[in-house]
Amino acid sequence: MSTELNLRSPHSKPTQETTNSSTAWETLRRRSIPCAPRFMPSMWVRLFNPPTAFSFDEAWLLCQCAEDQWLAWVPDYGELLLRSDEFCSLTQD
Repeated sequence: MSTELNLRSPHSKPTQETTNSSTAWETLRRRSIPCAPRFMPSMWVRLFNPPTAFSFDEAWLLCQCAEDQWLAWVPDYGELLLRSDEFCSLTQD
């Protein structure tokens, strides 16, 4: 019986076998780990159309009411129901 030892140095080039294996693992990872939700409660978002000219253009998400609706609080206005297409994340500028 012989034992094969496959050691790779940090400078070794990837082979077709390792490339296929990496692709398979990446595919498995994408299928098994759900994507993080785009919006979450207690998150500040930017409003595309503020409710009044005097209210803030940002809202605090309170809770998700439906798949595409959120209850939010807007400073100087109060609570309102928003559709997901009426706001975006503050980090998406």
